Amino acid sequence: MGQRIDRLCSASSGQVEVVGRADRSGLHDACPAGTHVIIDFSSSDGTPEATRRARAVRAALLVGTTGLTAATNAVLREASVEIPILVSPNTSLGVAVMRHLTTEAARLLGGEFALSIREVHHTRKLDKPSGTAIALADAAARGGQQIDAARIESVREGDVVGDHALVWDGSAERITLRHEAKDRDLFAQGALAMAQWICRQKAGLYTMDDWFACWRKSRS
Repeated sequence: MGQRIDRLCSASSGQVEVVGRADRSGLHDACPAGTHVIIDFSSSDGTPEATRRARAVRAALLVGTTGLTAATNAVLREASVEIPILVSPNTSLGVAVMRHLTTEAARLLGGEFALSIREVHHTRKLDKPSGTAIALADAAARGGQQIDAARIESVREGDVVGDHALVWDGSAERITLRHEAKDRDLFAQGALAMAQWICRQKAGLYTMDDWFACWRKSRS
């Protein structure tokens, strides 16, 4: 993901510039004062380090990492007093729209339709269910329809980028809402859009829904 974001920045004709890079081996380039935003796609262990670096240079932070532990979430909450932080388990615009539709469908169908979720990812993805599936379940709960963990199916096969389907099953009809990621660049593109948004916000802890609300307003 870092390489894809780097490549998109290089192709942005100077609109976005990468000033530092880090991976499991450490920081490759210094993260100078004046850095606007740090983008983190690491792990629950790596996110606290990204948070520390963001606080040190007073940069905003975008966290696209999934499977965050309670301890890591506590680090993010503490840091959000000083810097703006956006935590988004999926940086796809399509998934943001799907969350919005899920809440509305749950509100309208939850009383009579049983909801299940199926998510498919590549074999290298470790967390089950995916962060996106959890976010979609949360969106349904916001619409008043809780989903039991047993009704979330996780499949790991091949090199699937990401496929999420929500099924509302009624007595005489079935409604399916599905998002299929065809290319990983879509997550890099969304990450850059969210990163440019979060660096303009005040200190606080933000979600994909906060960003999406502003995006919707800009389209009206």
